[in-house]
Amino acid sequence: MDGLGSSPGSSGSTTIRSAGAALEMIFSINQTSYDIPVEHEEWKITCSNTEKYDGFFWSILLPYTKLEILDNHPALLMYQSDELQCEIDGIPGNINEFIGDISIILEKETGNWIKVTDILWNIEECYKLYSKRNIRIPKSLNQPIKEVCEKHNLLFKINNEVIGEDKGYAHKPKSKILIFGNEDVSPNDFYLNQPYVIAENFSAERIR
Repeated sequence: MDGLGSSPGSSGSTTIRSAGAALEMIFSINQTSYDIPVEHEEWKITCSNTEKYDGFFWSILLPYTKLEILDNHPALLMYQSDELQCEIDGIPGNINEFIGDISIILEKETGNWIKVTDILWNIEECYKLYSKRNIRIPKSLNQPIKEVCEKHNLLFKINNEVIGEDKGYAHKPKSKILIFGNEDVSPNDFYLNQPYVIAENFSAERIR
């Protein structure tokens, strides 16, 4: 995707349309320098075999105007890593503290790209009603989550390890992430509502 980018003084609007596993995004970019309009551009980004996209809630993407494609990133763990199917047994003595400790671990290990609600309930009443819960996590999160469970006197055990193609649809080793970021605001490995697309391939074409 050489040639597609924005300067710190740029802004623009976004249009998104999808067709099957392909996602097309049209970006209108207005670059300015010292309040003098410099150039207006329109680009089309095509994302092939798209898995997920998020963060395109507003037509203006400021301050996230710097694009980067990564093939090694915490947001890709669910697609690239082996999966552990685990069981947590017991009711935490302090449910909110348990949820908070899991949240801290996920922030530390994944930069908050994987959140509590991606793997666990975030509702106190559910823990009171059901003492056992099954979760699926990337293998790299095994030890830190196990330690949190032990801290709260919960039984944590691995029931199954799902490797490679046995993950089925979730096995996407070629997946990449296109981040609309700005490392002056937040590093790309820490999630602070940056718009992003997870797909296998990206191409860009200037259309205006």
